Amino acid sequence: MAKNEKVYFTKDLRFKPVSFTASDTTIAKQIFNPSAEGSRVDGLAISSTSATQRTLLLQVNNGAGEISPLGHITVPAGAGTNGSVAVVSGLNRGNLPWLKIDSNGNPYINLNSGMNLEAKMLTTLGAGETISITTFGANYDA
Repeated sequence: MAKNEKVYFTKDLRFKPVSFTASDTTIAKQIFNPSAEGSRVDGLAISSTSATQRTLLLQVNNGAGEISPLGHITVPAGAGTNGSVAVVSGLNRGNLPWLKIDSNGNPYINLNSGMNLEAKMLTTLGAGETISITTFGANYDA
């Protein structure tokens, strides 16, 4: 087997905030779209103004009708907004045991071009409730 002779580094850091409200119901929203050369997702920071625990589904959509569920993420009531519950790290092996870990011990997801990362609520939020997801990543573009 030939050795990998190329070293790939990310550049063009990207941050994408997305919010879910009651009007979004349980429809999936794109939370990160990779570049033409692919991208790496390094973090998902999730906060909630809901008074109850919520669950969202993380999935990959290839844009051609094929959707692959990646796992559920539990978001405690008031996460990141009430001062006593921390923001949820969506990339954790407790929720997503299949995650790769880099040489520094940090979880990540590599995405090919066209493989959009999406999230959706499993139940509709109540009036005035918001779940916010900020996705941190970088492109592999040359």
